[in-house]
Amino acid sequence: MRNTPDHDGMQASTPPSAPASEAARWGRRVAAMAVIAATGVAVIYVPQPIQPLVADEFGVVGVAASAATIAVQAGYALGIVLLVSLGDRFSARRQVTVQLGITVAALVLAAASPSYAVFVALCFVAGATATIGQLLVAAALKLAPPARRARTAATLLGSFIVGLFVVRTALGGIAAALGWRGALVVIALVVIALVPVSLATSPREKPAAPPRYATILRTIPAVAAASPTLRLLTAVHALCFMAFIALWSMATLYAVDELGASVGLAALLGLAGLVGGVLTILGAPLHARVGAPRSLAVCVGAVVIGTGLIVAAPSILPLAAAGLLLVSAGMSSEQVSTQPLALASVDPAQNGRANTVFMAAAFFGGSAATAAAAPLYLVGGFRAVATLALIAALTAASLAVVAHRRGMLGSRPSRTVPGPRTAR
Repeated sequence: MRNTPDHDGMQASTPPSAPASEAARWGRRVAAMAVIAATGVAVIYVPQPIQPLVADEFGVVGVAASAATIAVQAGYALGIVLLVSLGDRFSARRQVTVQLGITVAALVLAAASPSYAVFVALCFVAGATATIGQLLVAAALKLAPPARRARTAATLLGSFIVGLFVVRTALGGIAAALGWRGALVVIALVVIALVPVSLATSPREKPAAPPRYATILRTIPAVAAASPTLRLLTAVHALCFMAFIALWSMATLYAVDELGASVGLAALLGLAGLVGGVLTILGAPLHARVGAPRSLAVCVGAVVIGTGLIVAAPSILPLAAAGLLLVSAGMSSEQVSTQPLALASVDPAQNGRANTVFMAAAFFGGSAATAAAAPLYLVGGFRAVATLALIAALTAASLAVVAHRRGMLGSRPSRTVPGPRTAR
């Protein structure tokens, strides 16, 4: 890690013995960034709880009803490629603030959509610009004191899950009271309120010798090709995320169609995911204590067990909720191990591009999983979707074993994430 001070006086690598005041300051800053990141990620899940209401108003039926959900995820994946990679060129503060403004505009226009096609297109735009959380993760991991990197990653990544399920759970009730258009306006107001928070806390440090944008895009494949660790751990996370998103993309329809719940009541199923995010944050200290191999085994194992529970008993709500909780906690906690290790396997100057590879693979995979989940649900219900998720989870577990055998996860517990190393 470089010891370059940012403009707020924070150093890019504060020694573990830093005064308590510095640690407290860093903790408050991470908390503020976590709120911004959580809200940004939550935007891409906004279409899910209101999907039945939007489809009913525009007379959309069948697989087409999930078009907005697929579009917002595809937009997010494309935004990671085209926008997150700019973290190697611009400061996070500048980029995050601008993207927040564009996201607000897209949400307000979506609330006024005259047709379903316009709604889907604006969801795509909102998804593309909601990638602020990924920018903040990469920037924060560069600045985090070594002894707090695992906790920083867990706080930010756990906040993703907490944020999306707070929105998912609350949005169903808001939509029931104000309609889906009113619910989108409420979300837009929340996002615009984060602009001053971003100006105050997002890292303002700009890369010393930023490459040209064309160079950044052109060299993304080379960054991935140079690091087997980046490629393999990216695959592990992408498969876990595919299991997660396949289940949650159909969860509202499952609760309404198979369990007979209202849209507002179905949103309460999101509490299982919310608890999963809280567990990710609370479990942050354990990752460094037990080491990446054991941590990853437990987390991916939770995804496998969770998907297995839903396959076995989708009609038993307590078991299905427990399965969704395990998948949510396992997926976000798995990322606490895989993402820092993947980014640490490349040169720090290429972190933005490595993060692009890591997260774009996850969300392109998520879009594919959502697209596959919709017809699977129509044919075999939620059990069929859970079967797809179980296959993805088992494949992720197999690749995690391969990564461990190749020495990519380290062999002993450590209190810090490994520094950059040359990929073999």
